[in-house]
Parts: sequence; structure tokens; C-alpha cells
Amino acid sequence: MKKLLILFVMLCGLFSSAQYTVIHVNSSWNTRHNVDLNGLKHAKIKYIFLEDQAPSFKQQIKSVPTILVLDKNGRTKGQWKGGIALKLDITKEDVQEHINKLIALENKKEQ
Repeated sequence: MKKLLILFVMLCGLFSSAQYTVIHVNSSWNTRHNVDLNGLKHAKIKYIFLEDQAPSFKQQIKSVPTILVLDKNGRTKGQWKGGIALKLDITKEDVQEHINKLIALENKKEQ
């Protein structure tokens, strides 16, 4: 499954100059608890339904909604889970702040 996720992220990277991919996983019956991520900078955003995914991916997601931040290599760099409440207590600004910190760390490593 990890290979499928990496392949998915790599294909997304071919069509985008975004540094990160943000995947918002939810169930169709829980869309009222989606987090609006439109407008994130330095990120390609994907909204997916858990029920439409392969069984191996479904097994990895323990709670909906879940937001994943992946780098260009498909490695998880951030994750938020809805937990028992089935909703996230974060905002688009929280995700953007996390991405900005990741970029700052990358820039610091390059210097």
C-alpha cells in the first residue's frame, strides 16, 4: 500500500510544482466535518473518500476525517485525525503553518 501511495504522490508531483501534497480523507456520510483546505500555498490538495480506496489504504486510516501532509517522496510529514468525535479541531491556517515550518526546515538544511 505504501508503494501505491508513493506512486500516487509522485504522479501528482509531475503535474504540480507544489512542494507537498495534502490529502484529506473522509467518508461520504461525514462530509459536514470536512476542513476547507482550498488556497493552501506550496501544496497540492486532494479530497478522497475512504470508501473509494483500496482495502490496504483503508486499514491504515483509523479515524475520519484524517489529513495527511506528504512530501515529494511520499513520506508523511504531518497528520491530523478526527478521533472519536469524527471531526478535526484544526483550521486551514494550522495546516498552512505546518507546511511553512517544513519549508523553513528545508531551507535551513540547504544553507
